[in-house]
Formats: sequence, structure tokens, C-alpha cells
Amino acid sequence: MTVTRFTNCHLIDNGKVYHDQDLYFDNETRKICSAPASANEISNTINLKGQMLAPGLLDIQNNGIYGLNFSNLNDKSSALDIADFKRFYQDAMAKYLTTGVTATCPTVTSNFPSVYRKVLPIYKPSRLEDQTDSLGAHLEGPFINLQKKGCHPTETFVDAKGGERKLLEVYGSSESLRDNVCIITAAPEIDGVLDLIPFITKHNIVYAIGHTMTDYETGVKAIEKGCTMITHMYNAMPQPHHRNAGVVGLINLPNGEGTNTVSPSPSIASAKDKTPYFGLICDGVHVDPSMANLAYRSNPEKCVLVTDAMHLIGLPDGEYKWDGQIIVKTGDRLYLKGTDTLAGAATTLPQCIRNLMKWANISLATAVKLATNNAALSIGVEKERGYLNVGCDADFIVLNKEGYVTRVFKLGNEIKSSDLSVGDSSYPAESRLAAAL
Repeated sequence: MTVTRFTNCHLIDNGKVYHDQDLYFDNETRKICSAPASANEISNTINLKGQMLAPGLLDIQNNGIYGLNFSNLNDKSSALDIADFKRFYQDAMAKYLTTGVTATCPTVTSNFPSVYRKVLPIYKPSRLEDQTDSLGAHLEGPFINLQKKGCHPTETFVDAKGGERKLLEVYGSSESLRDNVCIITAAPEIDGVLDLIPFITKHNIVYAIGHTMTDYETGVKAIEKGCTMITHMYNAMPQPHHRNAGVVGLINLPNGEGTNTVSPSPSIASAKDKTPYFGLICDGVHVDPSMANLAYRSNPEKCVLVTDAMHLIGLPDGEYKWDGQIIVKTGDRLYLKGTDTLAGAATTLPQCIRNLMKWANISLATAVKLATNNAALSIGVEKERGYLNVGCDADFIVLNKEGYVTRVFKLGNEIKSSDLSVGDSSYPAESRLAAAL
């Protein structure tokens, strides 16, 4: 066995900084390993010169990148169209890797059955050294509430009255779900959805509440049936009221004696140890900084930073056609033309980390945890990704103290970072200096 050693670095993991540590990975398996018994086994040493090494970032909700819409195939797509899409996908995922995101859940918004049959096989989980991996698709819709449609095409919306048959009619076979899908977002109040949660989770798929008008009690019932996540907190759901907490209240389920003067109902009590993870978009557009801080402070251990990025990320400002609609891009703000309806985001995950650091006054290590450890735990991949533990993939980012990604390593293969442009005057001089070291 030969190994590569990172040295003169500080490790970020578990929300902490472990100072002056070395980290090793096996050159053959491309997984983190223990220190070798002999120095002769070290074939390569990378001196990080005092910078910080963290797990690669995981983005579990992302609708598209660098011009690629993850939903952009349909029943009219030819074999040539699919081949072109696959090439576009590989190129876009290679570019996304430069931001420090080493794995993502390609998110397919509400669509017709023909779309799922064409795109899902492309999003089968991968393990590659030159592009952002897929963790499996995130299916956001079409079992969602018309009142919280966001920018989803309403003509695709369906109920689940047909049970398992209806779910498979829309998404495809059980094998396709098990092999290609990581998360399904659906509104529990839609007919049939609650009863489908055990079927979904049986396929090793995370069920998430989202695009919903559900009340708190129905949310608790969903949790009792296996719900473990809430999609993009605050967005596309009823806003909390002090006498009607709604979905937002689910991130603070009663968790022990002395937390309430009034005993919880039996249904709430049975769910008390099953508080779901929740995605939080910290782009400064979807969620006000003060409300992002409120959600984070309410339950830091279950908070997962997500981008909810649209395919317009990385493209110039302007108007773009999407599913028969027009999206207006101005900087990182995306809206449906002529409305105040948000159409996703265009902010990178490292920027979301830096934003929450500022808004919640938290350390870099604490913020990174939300896009690595917490993200991995939320979808059950913590033994392979999201940590610096022995056995995890050699997917890393190198950070300076301000939280800019200066280097990226994918299965030990170094990729140039696009998060920080050396010599770009828009970045702090200290950051440019750190990147140049």
C-alpha cells in the first residue's frame, strides 16, 4: 500500500478545527486511511502551509448548473438528444466541482412521467475523480400543493390516490427508484402521500415535506411514517404563527421532560426523537438573514445548507426561457418575469457558508459542518462522504480562514478552485494572498 499525506494543515470536521494534523489517503482505494506503519509507504506529501482541510461539500438540492437544467429531457428526446445531454451533464458537473461541491443530488422539479424515465438513469450515484458526483436524484414534485407551486409547472401536478401504482406510474419502476433516487419531496396533505411514505423509505429514499400547505399535526403524522427532512425551510410552505407553527414548527419537536408545561399529544410524543433535517438556502434572497439565523439556532444539528441552484448559475444576467416561462436573472436573484415569485437561486454553496457565518456569527468550522457532516447524515451517506473519517472518500476542499475554497481534491485528484480568483480585486487582499501561498 502507498499513501498520500496532507501535512502542515488544520482539519475541519465535526464542527471543530483540529490543529496541526496530518491526513492520509490510500492511493489505490482513494479512501482516507490511518497513518502508515512506515514512512516508506508515503509516496506523496502535500504541504497545505497552514490552511484548513475539510470534507468536500455536499449539495442535496440543486436544480441545474452552468446552463444545464437537470429536467431537460422528455418523450420527444432522441437518442442523439440524450447523448448530447449526457455530455453536457459531464461538462457541467466538472465545472461544478471547481466550486468545492464534490457530490450533489441533481434535482428534478415537477414533471411528466416521460421526463423521469429519461433523466433518472443518468443520475445514478457515481464515484468519479474529475467531476461532482451524483448522490442520486432529488425528485421535487409533482405530488405537491397547487397553493405552494413556486415556479413548478402546474400541468404536471398529480395526487397519489392510486398508491404505489400511481407513484411508479409517475416515476418509473421500483428498480429505477432504488437505483437512481435519493430524495422525494412531496406534500403530505395531497391524497395518498401519507400512506406512501413507508413505501418510499423502504427503497432507501429520503421522504421530505415540501411545497405544502400542511399543518403541524399532519407534519407530525408524516414524521411518524418515516419523514426525515423538510425541503428548503420557509419557502413554499405556510409561514409560522405563534399559535400555528405549521411545518416550520417541526424542527423543534418536544424532546424531553421539562420542555413543555402542557403534555404533548400522543402523536407528538411518539415523534419527539425524530426531528427532521431541514434544508436552508442562505443566498440572502430566499430567506432573510435574521430568519436564517433563527432556523439555524433552533436546531443546528439538523440544519443542512443547500443552494437550490438553477441552471442559470454561472450564466450572464438576462432573460431565459424555462418550461414555457421566462426567468429573469439579475446577479444571484432569479424571478419569474413580471412577478415576485422566486425561481431558484444562483449562489454557490461556499458563499452560502460564508453568509451564514456572518448572519449567525458562527465559526467557519461550524458552518462547514452544515454542508458536510449534516448533509451526509441527512441522506445516510456518512460512512462514505462528508467526513474526514477513515474509510471515507478522499474528497476534500482546502479553505483559508475566511472560508474561501482555494483547492479541491476529488478522490485525491487536485482540481483548480473557481471560488477564489487570485488577483481578482473583488476579493479581500488577505484572501488573494492566502490563495497564492
